[in-house]
Amino acid sequence: MKVILYIALFTGIITYLFWGFMPKGSFYVGNSFFIMMLCIYIYLKDKESCISFILFSLALNNLLDELFFDNTKLELNEIMVGLAIIIFAIIKRKNDRKISRNNK
Repeated sequence: MKVILYIALFTGIITYLFWGFMPKGSFYVGNSFFIMMLCIYIYLKDKESCISFILFSLALNNLLDELFFDNTKLELNEIMVGLAIIIFAIIKRKNDRKISRNNK
């Protein structure tokens, strides 16, 4: 798991030191990848947390938005990720209630 942190650190350093020499827009992609790697690390440390899943989902959406979509507009991918997070939170809450009722 430390490999993920090393990759994130390397990406962050390269992105911030050499952004002037990179092609246009690559700073934002590098920054998104850096944030994504940090969120992957957080999610792998605590897979049961709803907050870590939300961070992971939003960072993934940000990276995909920088790579494939128009990052200056609110498009279908942002709406779909928002709905997926809401659905996941509802399902997780129902499952947590079932588990807590069974333990009593």
